[in-house]
Amino acid sequence: MAVAIAVVCSLLCRPGGPLYSYELKTLDSRFYYRAEVHAPERVAIIAIDDRSLADPDLGRWPWDRRVHARLLQNLQADKPKAIAFDVIFAEPSKNPADDAALAAACQASGNVILGLYPGQLRSRAAGAGNPEAFAVAPALVAHRPLLPTAGAMVAPQASLGQVAAGAGALVGVPDPDGIMRRGVLLVQEMARTGVRLYPTLLLKLTSFAQGLPIENMQMDLSRAAQLGPGRQVPLDSQGRFLINFIGPPGTVKAVSYVDVLQGRFSRGTFKDKVVIVGFTAEGLLDQHPTPMGPKMPGVEVLAQGLESLLQERLLKPTQPSDALGLVLVVAVLAALAGAFLRPAMGLFVVALLLAGYNVLGLKAFSQSGVVWPGLAPNLAMVLTFGVIAVFRLCTEEAARKRLRDEFGRYAPPQVVAKLDTGEMKVRAAGVKRPVTALFADVRGFTAWSATADPHDVIAVLNTYFESVTQLAFDVEGTIDNIVGDEIFVTFNAIQDQTDHVQRSVDLAINMIAALDGLNERWVSSGTLPGPMRIGIGLNTGEALVGSLGSHIRTQYTVLGQAINLAARLQGYNKELGTTILCTKEVAERVSDQIETRSHGMHEIRGHPVPIEVFEIVGRKTGATAGASSSPPPVAPS
Repeated sequence: MAVAIAVVCSLLCRPGGPLYSYELKTLDSRFYYRAEVHAPERVAIIAIDDRSLADPDLGRWPWDRRVHARLLQNLQADKPKAIAFDVIFAEPSKNPADDAALAAACQASGNVILGLYPGQLRSRAAGAGNPEAFAVAPALVAHRPLLPTAGAMVAPQASLGQVAAGAGALVGVPDPDGIMRRGVLLVQEMARTGVRLYPTLLLKLTSFAQGLPIENMQMDLSRAAQLGPGRQVPLDSQGRFLINFIGPPGTVKAVSYVDVLQGRFSRGTFKDKVVIVGFTAEGLLDQHPTPMGPKMPGVEVLAQGLESLLQERLLKPTQPSDALGLVLVVAVLAALAGAFLRPAMGLFVVALLLAGYNVLGLKAFSQSGVVWPGLAPNLAMVLTFGVIAVFRLCTEEAARKRLRDEFGRYAPPQVVAKLDTGEMKVRAAGVKRPVTALFADVRGFTAWSATADPHDVIAVLNTYFESVTQLAFDVEGTIDNIVGDEIFVTFNAIQDQTDHVQRSVDLAINMIAALDGLNERWVSSGTLPGPMRIGIGLNTGEALVGSLGSHIRTQYTVLGQAINLAARLQGYNKELGTTILCTKEVAERVSDQIETRSHGMHEIRGHPVPIEVFEIVGRKTGATAGASSSPPPVAPS
């Protein structure tokens, strides 16, 4: 059951499954609860923000390209490692001088990376650049169908593309729930002459900033991308890498475009950093939901993804086979807790499992960037334990009812109600414990019943046994058996009774008193020719207690030499002309309340040694029935 639930939960939570979006939410939550991370160090943003757009000297967007040229000139003195434009310069300017100014600035900088636009139709505008110049051919690209596809890659304007240090595709691929969580390394273009590969701006900047030739890279898009010696980027099953977001919007240092343009920034702000120029103004609609909040500028998504690549702080998604293994392990542990522990303890253990798994998962995420599956294991643990708990509740409740029904045939309801299922199972399975046994047999009943009306015989016996059974239940005795006109009652067999010997003697005395009342009614009505007499035998000692029989019929009973001796004493009343006989062990334990008389040593048939036999005469003057006993009842009418 655990394996089946684990497999189903894994399938439901895998990419494309109906619960996948909830699985993604568990990933988002880890960013909030993880340990604090260091602020970004290698990437900075020049923000085309609302203040820049409102500057009267810059005018309305798009600005003249000589404005961007001035920006590059101002940055040269700070010596950034690379400058990227998260902006498309696909069309020539109306004034060629503007393009020439920007081209000259790009050439002078020598580290400007421009954007490629993955569109559907190739631009036919005059001066449009040739995208093939930016195509790449890594050493190995396996599982290419996983790559995002562009119908036609739009290149930067020709004069710019020729002097730029490179270009990368501006690609953002949200998850099915619309949230940006992943970065892409390559884009493929389905050209007439074949398939061409282009680096994304993320990959191009990483390659340029760290001197990693794309031609030497090896990429298995279903597992990982090898960017260089010891530089591996873990990829998910869709060929993308998880962005290890550093913090909410504004975490990456951003300087307003207009401030940089006018030189209002501290020297060294951009030194040796990768600088990305992009939009942060909300009016330009480049805002995206991320795990860090509903609105993050696209340029900061790019910057935080690049920070992950440059600092090698990469998240490592668990491979599907490993994820399934984790789900199987925790589901089986939950199943074992549900199957073999009592419900409260099982629930406690599963709660510990849930807490332990999530704490360890968060620790692995914070310290090593390992992303364990989130929803599937938790769901598998809860469902597995829940299903097994319900199954056990149904089956064990039925078993409990059977046990209670079985014990209810022998013991009073208040006694059965005190026993839990586990205790009843132990008792039924068989235990050795001290027990007091009472046997009572009707004298001369067989001879009378042979000539009496059968209806009268049954009526007398039923009335007698009903009265005796109630008396036994009043002192919480167990009716072990009724055979013919004999009844067998035990004490301390089902529940613990420290005063079980006293209870048995109280029952014997109460039985005689109740029988006197019954005899008066039976004789006066002519039902019996004379009073009914009974003989009672009592003994206490170790006995085996348990359910005996076959799968067709079982009986809860007691066995042992002590039980046999009580039965023999019941019959020995005929030899001594007595009513209640007991052993010395019984007499001594009730001597403070009960008057007894010794009849000396006797050899009892079936017993290995002679024993001293005692007759129970009655309660001593001033003595009352034990606290567990009831006074002798009035004979039923």
